[in-house]
Parts: sequence; structure tokens; C-alpha cells
Amino acid sequence: MGVVLLGRSRGGALVAIKLIRAEYAGDASFRTRFRREVAIARRVVNRYAVPVVDADTEAASPWLATEFVPGPALADAVAATGPLPAPALRALGAMLAEALDAVHRAGMVHRDVKPGNVLLAPDGPRLIDFGIARALDDTVLTATDMVVGSPGFLSPEQATGAPVGPPSDVFSLGCVLVHAATGQRPFGSGPVEAMLFRTVHDEPALDGVPGELLPLVRACLDKDPARRPDAAALRAAWAADTADGGWLPASVSHLIAERSARMLALPDIEATWVPPPAPDGATATAAPHPEPPRRRRMLAWIGSGAAVLATGGTTAWLIGRDRRDGGTDGAGPAARPVVRLGLQADLSGPGRAAGTAHERGMRLAVEEHNARADEPFTLALTVADDRGDPGAARGAAARLAADERVVAVVGATGVEAAGAVLGAYDEAALTLLSALDGDTRHMNRVFLCARPSNAMQMYPVAQYLGLHGLDDIAVVDDESEYGRQTTRFLAEGLRGTGGRTVLAHTVPEGTGAAGLDARARALVAARPGAVVHGGGARSAADFARALDRAGYRGPRIAGQAAHEQGFLASAGAAADGWLVVSTATDPLAAPAARAFTRAFRTRWDGAAPPPFAAEAYDTVRLVASCVRELGRERVTRGDLVPVLRKTRYEGVSRTYAFEPENGAFVGTGTFFYRVTGGAFRFLGPDPKAV
Repeated sequence: MGVVLLGRSRGGALVAIKLIRAEYAGDASFRTRFRREVAIARRVVNRYAVPVVDADTEAASPWLATEFVPGPALADAVAATGPLPAPALRALGAMLAEALDAVHRAGMVHRDVKPGNVLLAPDGPRLIDFGIARALDDTVLTATDMVVGSPGFLSPEQATGAPVGPPSDVFSLGCVLVHAATGQRPFGSGPVEAMLFRTVHDEPALDGVPGELLPLVRACLDKDPARRPDAAALRAAWAADTADGGWLPASVSHLIAERSARMLALPDIEATWVPPPAPDGATATAAPHPEPPRRRRMLAWIGSGAAVLATGGTTAWLIGRDRRDGGTDGAGPAARPVVRLGLQADLSGPGRAAGTAHERGMRLAVEEHNARADEPFTLALTVADDRGDPGAARGAAARLAADERVVAVVGATGVEAAGAVLGAYDEAALTLLSALDGDTRHMNRVFLCARPSNAMQMYPVAQYLGLHGLDDIAVVDDESEYGRQTTRFLAEGLRGTGGRTVLAHTVPEGTGAAGLDARARALVAARPGAVVHGGGARSAADFARALDRAGYRGPRIAGQAAHEQGFLASAGAAADGWLVVSTATDPLAAPAARAFTRAFRTRWDGAAPPPFAAEAYDTVRLVASCVRELGRERVTRGDLVPVLRKTRYEGVSRTYAFEPENGAFVGTGTFFYRVTGGAFRFLGPDPKAV
């Protein structure tokens, strides 16, 4: 939603300033949420909760300043020095419980208690980031298309979309203490859907938690919110350990002292002022720089907790130096450092529609970026056509990997091609982002799925079924890998957390008409409340026709594989009325993509942006935002993945965010469509509006 700035008052006090981008500030509903956030934060007064120092919610670019804590986050301290000993754990638990008690007494829930939101100081921890905290009675402003919280540390209530209260924060506190004691999450890691499932159904792994802490930690992690202790009880139970110096091991105290010393050595403000980059909004032209907050002078631009400071007489970006890169593909001035991206796409095979959409969206983003004179670097694009063929894909990947100037690749636009190239990009340590491929098997150290995975795209389907009180859900699997990934998670969730009956059916792709009719009649005879088909477009179309012949007229739902013209053409009239869930937005209908749509039409001779053009456009801007955050004259391949995994970016198509440990997508971006008159009609992301 903006940038975080390190600021210093005239009296020398350091503060962290959240400066909101102007385009968000112009949204009345967002300004209402920000106003609410500030009001909530002001209500929490506790020595272990970071206080609000100042704010202006009505400014053209609203801002919020809080006390700056120079110490490391708990997550960083555990990663650098190892798990905490038992006395430090008890003290940590007591002090965080005290902070949460203050939060809950203020009538709110934090909702994102995790090691990254706990900063360590000599006199105790500090709980930060009330950015998604909301008053208990606030139902109007709560998001409906996302799981609020961080997988691995959120509660079962959050994982299932149920109402949350103070016990949810207590569960998260238990997860934080397990991490601090063991260096691991109590419900493991891996794909987001797997962590959510284990959080709801499995017992926590508590090996390594000191015996004296086990009873209370286990009580915090009880699946039933009513059986968990409250924050006040936890504070009382662990109150014997105080923060009167020495509460942390020497290795962590040294880390805190080291970071604090950096703050004492800061140069004068005038020598370190680095202007923040132009707001990265959804318009085709650069927005003006926001004015600095009143009564504050900005010291440096920081992102993801790392200050970009000028030290030793050198600024982070050597903007004045010429940098030649052997040409920029006509992408813009060559006098700036060049960041080259690659696109691997099917531009001439069966998936050329998606490949062409990717190429046009990316070229538009590159051209817009390079047209801004205040950008500190130039973008360039290298395109490799893989024809949608695994063999050709390996050749395309080899060419891009061999070009050392390419620091990240977007693609591939075919699922089989994507699986064929992972090894080559992994070996080259070359970041690969995909806005199209959601196969959970493809996760590795360089792959980032920039969309909800195949399984997680079904999460809003489960919400929709629950909101409409539908039971006896027929879940149809076509025995493809895609079908397995979508139907298994949905069926487990419906049975386990929704308490609903699942009528599982396997209808292999390629089943003949007679077999399809027999299976459709058997399914209809069971009188399902809804039918969900989790397979490919062809099998979904075949089954849609069979259901139509069997006379079924109830709710019919298909996954993203059916969001293509082939489904409509093959199913014909039988497709009408189907609800299709997809991770591709409709730029013609989505309000956030209006400026993008205008720019796309202007650039591409009036053509409307096709599916996945906006998502490809976003990937370029996402990478560019991370390059800015790095603040380096030269960016290498190994630089990007760590920053991407810690970045939250608001694109024109969705919110992009990733799990730092494994790169799994934890942002938003699943949309509903209704087939009407042989076309997909965009309904938006909210299952309540469907």
C-alpha cells in the first residue's frame, strides 16, 4: 500500500513512517480503513506494543509514524543464532501475552502474530504491524477473498474463514513460541494448502519445546478456541520471568547491539536523503512523488526492514553513471543500468493465445517503465518461443539461462513446458515467475507461482458453498494431475472443516458418451446440492453435456482449466449457467485494471487485453519494484528471489505476496465467472456476490 520510511525528528528521535500511495488515498473505502487502523493503533498502550508517535489520515498522501525499533525481528534472530533457551522463551511468552492482552482489551484482534512481527529490544519484545487488525465488531471492512494472516502461524478459524476473536491470537502466539523454541513451525512448511490443512486437522509438532512450557503451549494450540487460555492468564503464568536486562542469550543481545549501533552512526539528514521511487500505481503515466510528512524529514527509503542508506560517501544508486548494455531492444535510454527480463512462452503453438497475451502485457509494462525519466534503471526484454513443446521449451530455457544479462524469466505459458524447464532454471539460479502455472509439483528454490495454486483456487469455491448452505457436494475428478490437485483439497476441506457430505466421483478424461451418461445419471440420482468438476476443459465440457442430458439444473462449478474458449465451444449450450473459478482477472470489468486496459488498447491498436495480459504486466512491475528495493547499481540473478519472497505488491490484477521460506503464493487473486449466452461474465472475487 505504500513505502516505509525511516525518519528523524528535529529532536533526534527515530521513527518508522508508513507513507500511503496517493492512488490508494483517493479511494474512500481505503481511507476509511486507514483511518480505522490509526484509531485502533492509538488505543493500544503497552510497553511491548510499538506506539503511534504521529499521524495524518487526511493528508493527500496519508501517513502513520511509530516508534522505530532498531533490533532484529524474532524470525531473523532465530535464523541467525538458533532457538531461544527456556528462560528467554518464558519471558518472551509473558511479554507478548501482555501486549496481546492490551490489544484484546482495546476491543480488537491483531490477526497476524508471527515471528516477523515481533522485534527484539534489550528491555523486551515489541509487537508491530496492526495493518490488518480490526475491531471485533468490524464486519463491513473485512476482506472476503483472502485468508487473513500468515500460513504456519494463523489459527484454524482463519484457515477455514470462520469468525476470529482473541483466541485466534493466542493460537498464533503458541505457534510463535514453538518457532522460537525449535526454529520450526508447529504445522510444518511446504505448499500453503498443505499448511492450512495440517493447521485444521493435525496435531502440532512440539519436539524441542522445553518441558516446562509444553502444557501452556499445547493449550494455546488447542483446535477449539473456547479451550485456549486467554492472554491475561498466559501473562500471569509466565510473569516470573521479567525483562530486567539479560532476558536474551548473549548472541541475540549482540545482534541487537550491532543494529542499534548502526542507528547511532547515521550521517546527517542532508547527506543521506534518497528520494523514494515514483508510486507504482496502476496508471500508464508516472504519479508525482508524495510530499514528505509534515514535521518530519525523511532520512532514507527502506523496504522490507532493510534501510537503503548512503554510507561511505556513496549512494545506493549511482544514477549519474553511464551504463551501456549492448542495446536495450529499443526499450529506452541506455545511459542507465539495464535490468533484462526473459519471457518463455508458446507464441506459435496450441497455447499461443496465452503466450501472446503474456508478451503484449510485458512489453507494455517495459515501455511504460522506460518512458519514466526518474526511474534509476532501464528494463529490457528477451523473448523465447517454446511452441508449447517440452523439447523446444528445454531449448528456450537453455538459451535464456546462457544469457547472463537475464536476471529473471516469466513463463512458461504451457504446463508441460513449465515442468520441463525447472531443472535448467534451478541449475542456473535464474528466477522463474509464472502467472499461469499453479502446479504444486513445480515448487523449487527459484520458482515463484504468481497466482493461487491449483488447490487454493478452490478455497473460494468452498466459501461459496458454505455461504449458500449447500451440502451433499458431488466432486468430480477426471484423473488428471490438475484434477487430483483441485479436488483432493476441496473434498478434504468440505468434509473436515465444513462438516458437509462429499459425493466423490471419478470420471476419467476420454470416457465415451455412454459411460458419461451412465455416470451423470447416477450422480443426479444422489440429488447433490451442487456439482464441482475439478478437471480439464475437455473433460469438463464432456461432463457438462452429460449432466445436461441427465436433466441436472443445480449449481455447477468448474476450475480454471475450464476458463477458456475450448470449454465454451465444446460444451455449447450445456455450458450456460456454469460457475467458473479462475486466477485470471477480466481487465475490461475489474475496476483496478481500467487504466491498464486503456493503455493496452492504445498500444495494441484498440485490441482488448486478453486473459493473463494484466497478470504478465504485473509480473514486470513486481520485479521492477524489487529491483528498486535492492537499490543496487547491478542486480544479479541470486539477488531477486529473497526479495521477491518478502515483497507484497498491489498489481492491477491481484495482490502479490509469497511465503518467505518456500515461495508459495499467499496473495489474493481468484475470480468468479458465470457462463451466460456462450460467454464468460466476470463476477469478481467475492463469493458473497455470486
